[in-house]
Amino acid sequence: MTNIETLLRIIGAISVIAGTILVVLQLRVNAKQARSRNAFDLIGKVVDPTFAVRRHLLHEVAGKRAAGDWTGFHHSLEDFQVRNFANVYEQLGLLVRKGVIDLQDVLDALSAQPMVDWNAFEPIRRHIMEEAAAQFPPLATDRPGVESIYWPNFKWLAEESRRWTLRRTSTGAG
Repeated sequence: MTNIETLLRIIGAISVIAGTILVVLQLRVNAKQARSRNAFDLIGKVVDPTFAVRRHLLHEVAGKRAAGDWTGFHHSLEDFQVRNFANVYEQLGLLVRKGVIDLQDVLDALSAQPMVDWNAFEPIRRHIMEEAAAQFPPLATDRPGVESIYWPNFKWLAEESRRWTLRRTSTGAG
């Protein structure tokens, strides 16, 4: 009986270890699937028809405010809509940097769009930063690290888009 008991204990221990390994593997697969779902949801926002409407609003606000008249902008519906639009690119850039979405796929799909939209958004971003600094001095734009608080992943994605565009236009790749 002792040989059978020993064998059963060994089999039981092996089963527990194998089960633990399978649970860990399943959790990893589930996490990857959740990340993929989130990535596809975000991509869905970019191809959603409302994205074009919000993109148009960004460029409209940028044109209207180009002369520096920000009267009525702070905490207005336009302000929050533009921030919301920028957040889509922010999330997309973050997912690329985390390796959830491939940078080349994003650039091939969006082309120069992130760069163009960043160029329109950057003056608005600068104004948002100045408004925040006026209300909360530790956010003063000359302080170290403040630049990395406001849409850093959108900025990074725009720079990658600029590089991609320059490579395409210099080599004639298509």
